[in-house]
Amino acid sequence: MLFTVLHNFLSFFERPRCCAAVYLFFVGGIAFAASSNALAATQQNADEQFAAQEWSAAATAYRALLDDDAGNATNRFRLARALHELGELNTAQVAYQKALDAGYAREPQLRYHLARLLATEGRLDSALIELERLAELGAPSGRVIATTGEFLLLQDDSQYGPRFAQVVETLTPCTAPEYRHFDFWLGEWEVTAAGSAGVIASSRILSAQDGCAVTEHYTAGSFTGMSLNFYDSTTGQWHQSWMSNGGGAVHLAGGLNAAGAMELADADLPVSEASGTVNKVTWTPREDGSVRQLWEQSSDKGENWAVVFDGIYTRR
Repeated sequence: MLFTVLHNFLSFFERPRCCAAVYLFFVGGIAFAASSNALAATQQNADEQFAAQEWSAAATAYRALLDDDAGNATNRFRLARALHELGELNTAQVAYQKALDAGYAREPQLRYHLARLLATEGRLDSALIELERLAELGAPSGRVIATTGEFLLLQDDSQYGPRFAQVVETLTPCTAPEYRHFDFWLGEWEVTAAGSAGVIASSRILSAQDGCAVTEHYTAGSFTGMSLNFYDSTTGQWHQSWMSNGGGAVHLAGGLNAAGAMELADADLPVSEASGTVNKVTWTPREDGSVRQLWEQSSDKGENWAVVFDGIYTRR
């Protein structure tokens, strides 16, 4: 079929040299396209084998790809990972370094696996140097480092243990004192209206996301609501977003006031400008361990305040 097409195509040309040139151009284009398609298929196959953790096949495929494109940093890294999992540690280390030299974009990922390899070989000092580099890069999380099996020897070693602990602490987010400012609200609570003994609701306040957030789960009969509370180190403020099954949303921002109470408001948020009202909620820890929550609202930009809710949280 192909040669029939070529014969018909060439019949338009009378001069042999012209025909030969066109013929070579046409066939060359077909060969180039076939080569490109084959290369794409090979890359796809290599990536699929890598994803399936078929390490031997993946290593073979990536070697073949690198023969044609030695500067591909991603393929360099994936070859290193495959060799690492196959236990070819010396070759894998060389491949990791070549991937780094080629500019592999995800440097923390590469150095993490390189540290694993070095620790497996018992080269604890070199492994720790890589981990300290990760601490400078800011990734991965301290939890990942602390739970990686290859690093247990570092953790338990009298010489390296303190440095390893420092790496984990540096890579553990949300450890600054500001993230603990709302911890006094954590717990299981019964809620009463101020000045009344009758329980009107229950509330569970939980630490979430490894201490980076506080979640509220409020139940008062058929009415339920929840909030997400967190400290934003960029703005230097605490934020709360509340939503109930009644569809009412509240967004607040602020922090600890001079008295040590958490005071959040929406005075400077777009929602306040849209509604024409200002909401302010203050949580005050009390000496007996309870917490007072006072929600106030103003329709004159804070000149006068009306109480929306005044409740006492008592631990169960």
